[in-house]
Amino acid sequence: MGIPLVRASLGVMGFAVLVSLFVWQMAGAASTATVSATITANNLAVSVADGSIAFGSVALNTATTTAGNSDTQTVTNDGSDAVLNVKSGNATGGTTWTLGTSAGSDIFKLEVSTTTGSTYMTLQATDTYLTASSTFASLEDQDIDFRFTTPTGSTDFVQKSLTITVQVTSQ
Repeated sequence: MGIPLVRASLGVMGFAVLVSLFVWQMAGAASTATVSATITANNLAVSVADGSIAFGSVALNTATTTAGNSDTQTVTNDGSDAVLNVKSGNATGGTTWTLGTSAGSDIFKLEVSTTTGSTYMTLQATDTYLTASSTFASLEDQDIDFRFTTPTGSTDFVQKSLTITVQVTSQ
């Protein structure tokens, strides 16, 4: 009867040795690993020179443009590569003229060009950005022109003012 007891002890002892070797092997594995990462800072910044347009006195239902005169605006991308967007508010002062896609009674049309007036894109709605350029390189200038079409009719004839906003966003 003594022999089976020794065999049982050796079996338990052999199992203990195997577990110890396994644990030792696990302990020898690395306790840290590395991940390689890259990042590029994104800086969105824009400026406009001279920042002022004077369309002057214009007859009803007539388009006037900044192209070819001193009111062309120069937009500078002071940050990272970006998308150039433009939006307009309504024209205020006296009776408000509303921005529309075509001129109407107390409705004006505003268009933007990044091609010195050879092609224009129509702003669609008040305070809604229009993409003027989908690629605006970092630290570059972009001339933009505007074409303003007066309403077909107006309830008053006082000077109007509007704000045009230029924005850059990530590509």
